[in-house]
Amino acid sequence: MTETKASRHTVWRPAVTLLVMGSFLAGCAARPAMTGLPPSPNSRLYAYLIAHGMARGAVMTGQIGPEGLPQLVALDKAAQQATVHALKLQSSSANRQADQALFSLLADLPQKTSPTPTNPSEQTQKNRLP
Repeated sequence: MTETKASRHTVWRPAVTLLVMGSFLAGCAARPAMTGLPPSPNSRLYAYLIAHGMARGAVMTGQIGPEGLPQLVALDKAAQQATVHALKLQSSSANRQADQALFSLLADLPQKTSPTPTNPSEQTQKNRLP
């Protein structure tokens, strides 16, 4: 090898190595933009439909009597309007209002607690298939 070729290798090899290592480290330090799927713009609509079905089920099973119906209807109507408003605007304030209205509707529904059997063998008998 001649003196000129040797000096080129001496200059270029560290430069290329530095460039490759710098690119590798930059790739390691870079943060991914997003993992998973972005939320659907219709997710609040789906949440409202589920909450509305839960409210309807509570009325049909007698968990909410005639005295609780006016408040439930008002909360359901407010949640419906807030959800439609959030779908139209797609803004963070409208989304927060829809979330709050849905929370109020769900909070008004009675929480069903499963009765615990006094005798553990009674639960075992219920779980058996015929």
